[in-house]
Amino acid sequence: MFLSINDHLLKCSFKEHLGVECLGCGTQRSFLALMKGDVIQSFIYNPGVILILLTIIMGFWARSKNPKYISTIFISGALISSIGMITKLLITYTT
Repeated sequence: MFLSINDHLLKCSFKEHLGVECLGCGTQRSFLALMKGDVIQSFIYNPGVILILLTIIMGFWARSKNPKYISTIFISGALISSIGMITKLLITYTT
């Protein structure tokens, strides 16, 4: 019998106890979809994962070019990622 990694994902205690998704719900599935190369499905599961990874990549790039902007990039990336996660929740619960 073959078990997939999807059989071993952690459960969200927030969702189990309150019955609603948290901002992090879908992060594991999103990361797995991204590792399989399915960017669109990854974005659907949780857009914050792709946005956070892009922020990290831009931070390393900025570090090599002009380190003075690293904090601005990471703060902006965190805000944009949060907005993406909140938008996903709003879309989930309004449809």
